[in-house]
Amino acid sequence: MKNSALHPNLAVSDARAAIAFYEAAFGAETLDVITAGDAVIHSDLVLRSAAGESTFTVAAAFPPDSVAPEADGPTHVSLTVPVEDTDAAYARAIEAGARSLVEPGDWFDGFRQAAVRCPFGHRWYLVTVADSVTAEDVQRASDAWMTEKG
Repeated sequence: MKNSALHPNLAVSDARAAIAFYEAAFGAETLDVITAGDAVIHSDLVLRSAAGESTFTVAAAFPPDSVAPEADGPTHVSLTVPVEDTDAAYARAIEAGARSLVEPGDWFDGFRQAAVRCPFGHRWYLVTVADSVTAEDVQRASDAWMTEKG
């Protein structure tokens, strides 16, 4: 396993298919896969971008302690991937089989995002943020969004 400040573990219904999807959709590189019988019980994947690199694990769900989200059910976690081109990353994910939740758009000047749901139930945000964007910019946009939401 490669060192990473945070190493999320994604439980999925079909780990082999999920690994292939994350490679195709997000350009993940599989570092290792550990099996027990036919089940993938651990795998390490890495995502690399201009923002750095992050690792994550994909494994079969083992209820009751580890459950995969349903494809259209609620999710408890969202994953955000900084990308150089939100539109291209979104198109790649959709082509690989993700379902669109939010098409690419500018939240405000310098902050572009999209959201997809992978076939394994996890929600992924694809974001491009200019270096000039500040925490205050994000707070103003968040306040405006909440006001619009009512």
